[in-house]
Amino acid sequence: MAMSAPEPGGQPAGPAPDNYPGPMAYAGIGMLGAVSLGAGGVLGWLADSALGTLPVFLLVGLLAGAGAAVLGARAELRRYKS
Repeated sequence: MAMSAPEPGGQPAGPAPDNYPGPMAYAGIGMLGAVSLGAGGVLGWLADSALGTLPVFLLVGLLAGAGAAVLGARAELRRYKS
């Protein structure tokens, strides 16, 4: 059975494209992850430098940044959940 093409000006069958994130949304999620990890690492390094406890707070900051990145990505992707 052959499938017919949509009529000119008609919408293809299936969900509306507005429900799906575009490439810039994914780029934004990636930037959120990079900034969160970077900020956590820098803040942890600064705390370690001030306290002389290298690498304790650096690791804590990286873990906190990773957690913030996961929670931010989760919140961003929930917008597109139907």
